[in-house]
Amino acid sequence: METDKEQLLRKFGEWISFVTDLGKYNEQIWDQRIAADKWTVREVVIHILRWDDYFYEEAIAKVRAGLPLTVKHLDYDVFNLSARTNGKTAAIADLVHQAVQSRQRIIAVLSGLTEEQYTATYRDADGQPFEAKQYMKDFIWHDQHHIDQIKQRIHFRIEEMSLNGWPALQTVVYDGWLLRFANGYTKRSNSISPLYGHTLEIDSKIRTCETSYAQRGMRPVFKITPFIQPASLDDKLASLGYELIDHTLVKTIHLEEVREPSHTEIWLGNAPSESWVNALAMFSGLSEEQRTVTRMMMEQSPLPKCFAVLHDNGLPVACGLAVMEDGWIGLYDIITDPGNRKRGFGEQLILHLLQWGRREGATHGYLLVVKNNAPANRLYDKIGYLQQYEYWYRVQADEN
Repeated sequence: METDKEQLLRKFGEWISFVTDLGKYNEQIWDQRIAADKWTVREVVIHILRWDDYFYEEAIAKVRAGLPLTVKHLDYDVFNLSARTNGKTAAIADLVHQAVQSRQRIIAVLSGLTEEQYTATYRDADGQPFEAKQYMKDFIWHDQHHIDQIKQRIHFRIEEMSLNGWPALQTVVYDGWLLRFANGYTKRSNSISPLYGHTLEIDSKIRTCETSYAQRGMRPVFKITPFIQPASLDDKLASLGYELIDHTLVKTIHLEEVREPSHTEIWLGNAPSESWVNALAMFSGLSEEQRTVTRMMMEQSPLPKCFAVLHDNGLPVACGLAVMEDGWIGLYDIITDPGNRKRGFGEQLILHLLQWGRREGATHGYLLVVKNNAPANRLYDKIGYLQQYEYWYRVQADEN
């Protein structure tokens, strides 16, 4: 069982794994602001790095050497501005290397302290108490605060791309909510995404949405993500009798970690050919109207796409779609012929699509998978996808 000290050191070290993974993202992520008028991801990393250096040199190293601490209260704004200014031109790889080294040397010293050194109360240059244990607790909280900010920024961008990747035929922007319509085919394209703000009275706003969908012969469906506005919307809809359905996971992968496919019988195209639509319709059981809507959505989307059909001895056995945006590749409608499942065809199809993305310059991938779809989740985990966030839908109860 971990001691209290070991547990704190492990938590304090989580910044290392996070910033190492962050180094696999491109400049666009690093230079994106975590919120309007806030720091960029790059500046957040520099901020933590410089504080690690300062506390190591003025406190941690002094504790180990038995010297008086020189750490003191600083003007945070001045310190942070200097750190951000000095690191703006640094390469991502260099920043990651420095951030990892700075944290590792603190952990190495703290790990090697005697029990007496670790538990002692020291005085800083301002005469204030300093304890190694409390220092770690404070900075674990500080790390997590910024990690959560960065994750939310990345996740929000994935959410936007997922809306673009599987588009609607029409979208109405209503007080920061996106009302999407596609003749009722798929919840993603026929639901409300409450993402960008909220100023109207909530009950009246919900009723307006209900009317918009009822006029098209549909029950209203709300997509509930970690980014909904207002944050209380899910509880509000539940109180109105809206049912929770299709709990979904959003997963991502770094394409540099993806292996090459071994099955070579593949067709790839940049438009939804008749053979691709036929395969999708056959494996998914699409109606003629759904076939038409699918083709319309794909043809109207301006994003680069790859339509894929995997064959076995000349017969289609799996099909799917990849959509490119900002160095990301999103996968949609990945489906295997029901009579040819558990033969590795779905995996090979995905590997072909991901390698297409790499050739086109993508560095990361994402997909959406229903949480209780155990076979699909096992497949995506095997390929290397990792869970990032969850969402679900709230659908108005059927009065019948």
